[in-house]
Amino acid sequence: MHPDRQSFRVGMTLVELLVVVAILGLLSVVVLPNLAGKEGTRALRLAAGNVSAQFAKSQSLAISRRSIYGIWLQPLPTNSAACIDLYFSDVPDPYRGDTFDAKFTVAPAASGSNATLTGSSSSGSTVCVASLSGTAFANFTNPGNLVQFNDCGPFYDFLLSGTWTARLRTTTSQTPTNTLWPAPPPAAHRFAIYRLPTRPGQPLTLPAGTAIDMVWSGIGTQRFGTRPTPGGSADLLGDGSSTPQTTDDWRSDPEYLQASVPETLGSAAKPGAVVPLFDASGALAEMCYIATAPASTARFPVQGPLYLLIGRVDRCGLPYNPAPTDSNPGANWQYSDSFWIAIDPKTGVIKTAEVVPNSATARDSQRFIRAGLATGNL
Repeated sequence: MHPDRQSFRVGMTLVELLVVVAILGLLSVVVLPNLAGKEGTRALRLAAGNVSAQFAKSQSLAISRRSIYGIWLQPLPTNSAACIDLYFSDVPDPYRGDTFDAKFTVAPAASGSNATLTGSSSSGSTVCVASLSGTAFANFTNPGNLVQFNDCGPFYDFLLSGTWTARLRTTTSQTPTNTLWPAPPPAAHRFAIYRLPTRPGQPLTLPAGTAIDMVWSGIGTQRFGTRPTPGGSADLLGDGSSTPQTTDDWRSDPEYLQASVPETLGSAAKPGAVVPLFDASGALAEMCYIATAPASTARFPVQGPLYLLIGRVDRCGLPYNPAPTDSNPGANWQYSDSFWIAIDPKTGVIKTAEVVPNSATARDSQRFIRAGLATGNL
């Protein structure tokens, strides 16, 4: 180096170093909480994508196999308001008897609402000897199983009440005046028994901390779960009713889709499952509620879009809170990081959308998702 040139080493003074430390501290205070919040949002977005993909795959299986296929939504045993496990669900092949020529004779009651069935075959043996006798095969006669005669005409409820019985389906508005029975004895008829869905295989488990809120999810304007709060703006329809819901029967209540207590989703010991089913065209065909007590099991057609609320598991089932806080949170649909998934019953189209923030009712929070459905006004 030239002797006339002097080299100065550049460094930081103590004041400059303290300024840098202060800036880093300020950034950590401001940025890190936001990063943590975005992580939760990403988990909810991933959960919504997983649920949507699972339903889409089930729908594809129903179309490709030309059969009924669906998703089994199993609430948590310790928190029946939350569902984190989704199983594929299929329906066993129809049972047509033990012999090729197995038939039922159908003897309608005087009221016309039910009929007694008697098995017969040309070989002289009774139909279903091996498969429908004894308690070992009681699943054939659980509520929710259906029977059809001669591979055409209406479906009837099939159950065992002392004798094998076919009953008109009130869930599809069947009455003696609008539904005919097959020809009475001695005429005999071929039959097919359609059983309830099963859940083979392992479930899809949603990301940690996320779940389907089973209390606020439902069909159309009806919910799966019981009211978390009596009336007010927390109810799904937004009608401001101040009367608490005391009877929770989702098969008969005109406003809320619920199952009988204690076999509702609120049965903490072993909550009942909800099973939406697609038909071979890809449309939502029917809904099954698989109760822990067979007598409470129900099966009925879908009469509106299926809505699933994706939110945090610790907020599942909570009622509306006009001023939610970290220590006193509100319903999942009050938070902008939650998602609605909807399935159009006619087309089977699956949509996903964020909730409408700052909504006063659950229906208001569905405005984005309803706008994308052909039947969004339901």
